[in-house]
Amino acid sequence: MNIFDYNELEIAELIAITLRCEVAIESGNATYKIRDREYILPLSSIVTAMTSIAKKSVSDETALHSENEYEIIVHVESPQPFSMRSEPLILEDTDTQVTYEISGSSEEYLIWLICSANKSGSLRDLISGPLGRDRLIRLSDDTSALDALRTVLGRQLTLKIQSTHKTNIKRFQSLSNSLLFHLAYNLDLAVVPQRFLLEISRRGRITRMRRSAISEMDPPRRVYNEDLVNHYVLGISTDNPTVQFLSFYHVLEHFFESVFNDELIENIKTAITQPSFSYKRKKDIAGLVTTIKKNLQIRSETITFSEFQALCITLTRFMEKQEIVDKLNEYDASLVEYYKNEQVNFSNGSKVNLSSTENETIIKNLAGRIYSTRNALVHSKDGDRAKYTPFRDERFLVKEIPLLRFISESVILAVSELS
Repeated sequence: MNIFDYNELEIAELIAITLRCEVAIESGNATYKIRDREYILPLSSIVTAMTSIAKKSVSDETALHSENEYEIIVHVESPQPFSMRSEPLILEDTDTQVTYEISGSSEEYLIWLICSANKSGSLRDLISGPLGRDRLIRLSDDTSALDALRTVLGRQLTLKIQSTHKTNIKRFQSLSNSLLFHLAYNLDLAVVPQRFLLEISRRGRITRMRRSAISEMDPPRRVYNEDLVNHYVLGISTDNPTVQFLSFYHVLEHFFESVFNDELIENIKTAITQPSFSYKRKKDIAGLVTTIKKNLQIRSETITFSEFQALCITLTRFMEKQEIVDKLNEYDASLVEYYKNEQVNFSNGSKVNLSSTENETIIKNLAGRIYSTRNALVHSKDGDRAKYTPFRDERFLVKEIPLLRFISESVILAVSELS
């Protein structure tokens, strides 16, 4: 994503698109008018940022670095960090001459981010919606255009590391990792690098799909299962992909035992009511026992059932395939094709062609994709062939979340009742 694909005037226009306003270029300044306020940005500031960016490299998709500087966007899951937007967290190591800082993004990073997001087609997904523009009212009259831009983008934080010595990317990543543990251990502060643009933009995509003014909303007219709602709300209350995936999975898992038992009972009823069945024939009874054994297993004196089979039944009973496809296409038109052509990288979850007319194959492959991924998240023993590595595998996990979220929504709606 080459910054030199843009000139300063085009970047000024991108800022206007992000701010959702017009821009006037005059006397070397870009002036943005939002409501009754004007925000000024000298074009020379853009040129200076472009010159600095040109000397840097990009790692993953969101780390901008040189031999002496490193900056990456981070998400902080704790109430404490919000003070960092006004009071940066700064730690200096005088022995190694390394400085760590968590604060609002630098001007060059901000400009680089909107250019990169625009090239990937996700710029509008970074915008925090009407709330972002409403926050502008609280800013002082002398606020700069870039401060206004930070506000509209949700006042994102970045981790910055500076070293007086030449430092390669692996060393910067090691320093970053050390700081993350240091903060977690000492301050109970979870700082998570957002290494891929999709991690930053995915919440904006959902908001864009569902965005509605409060004045246009009706009161709820259906009653929903409380347990399912709790799992669903937990899933959307965090940006942690693992928690999201497992929360949406728990919505489906809620029904496993009941749907499995119902299915087994129906199979037994069908078998014993066949005209060819006789309870007097040992062969017929033995066949019935075999059927039950295949479905149930005894582990440590406890009777269990196949979760995979229960997942297949749950998907068959509650999921409307075309509705899921339509939601996926609205969220990200590339995902349906992605699921068709790509396994889940870290779990070897099955490819699934949601456009196929072979429903049994779809259910089997979809259940395989979901269940394998769930197992990789839950079972992370050293030596397992399929396991999830936090942060490194997030770029793959986040692609699975929309699919499971939309399925969980279908389940919740399917079992709801009119109030």
